[in-house]
Amino acid sequence: MRAILRKLPLPIKHQIKRFIYRFFPPKHLPSFSQSVDPDIYIISFPKCGRTWLRVMLSKALAMHLGISDPTPFLAGDTITIPNIPAIKFSHDDQANLKTPEELSTSKSKYKNKKVIFLVRDIRDVIVSYYFELTKRNVVNPHYQQYQGNLSSFLRYKQGSVDTIIRYYNIWAENQHVPADFLLIRYEDIHNQPEKELRRVLDFIGLPSISDKIDGEAVRYASFDNMHKMEESTSVDSFKLQPGDKQDPESYKTRRGKIHGFTDYLSQDDIEYLDKKIHTELIDYFGYR
Repeated sequence: MRAILRKLPLPIKHQIKRFIYRFFPPKHLPSFSQSVDPDIYIISFPKCGRTWLRVMLSKALAMHLGISDPTPFLAGDTITIPNIPAIKFSHDDQANLKTPEELSTSKSKYKNKKVIFLVRDIRDVIVSYYFELTKRNVVNPHYQQYQGNLSSFLRYKQGSVDTIIRYYNIWAENQHVPADFLLIRYEDIHNQPEKELRRVLDFIGLPSISDKIDGEAVRYASFDNMHKMEESTSVDSFKLQPGDKQDPESYKTRRGKIHGFTDYLSQDDIEYLDKKIHTELIDYFGYR
């Protein structure tokens, strides 16, 4: 069976393994049932650092439970552990597949839930998402390849700048709907990772996890370590697999840089984005 699995394409192999984990989780490890009603949602548009936060959180939870290997926490969308709230990781509404007009403006499904909304500077998101579509579609079965250049993608209607701005605004307007709401910014995690991880753990209801564990989780989820994990394919999930090991732009842990967009966008494109963000994005996220 293992020999057959090794010969399958990565997306198919990962789908099979996620199915197995879902119904037959390894002993002493969390289960990943999609049927469990989550208590907490961690929501973001793609490429806002959700995998980074998840690796950090997974290491903290694993250490808290006395589990040496946190990688199975990456196997499914919902982590269910006894005595810990069920946590679901979501790109709510599949916004990246929609135009602004197609986005849902109702968040009523989260009325009795706690929501962590993770955001990132839209200019960095759009560059990173462009490389996701053009370089990583071979390992991510959810994405189709985009054929145009980066400048044209900024102006693309589906899942691009206009969609992200509208998506952020919808959540800002609906932050009162969930039972509790926490805004987390990629840039703040980058600058003060232990402080932001502590905010997440306290929000989830895990204040008993020690600061020592926080520090170890942050070190485990460092860019260099995650890049090594991806390069070695030690995490058996498309969530942390390069499209091409020889192409640094195809890695999930591609750069991890704030304002990296300046290395890729022309001055005209930056001015185009700046104007849109300043005039259309609600002044709640701190990016105007």
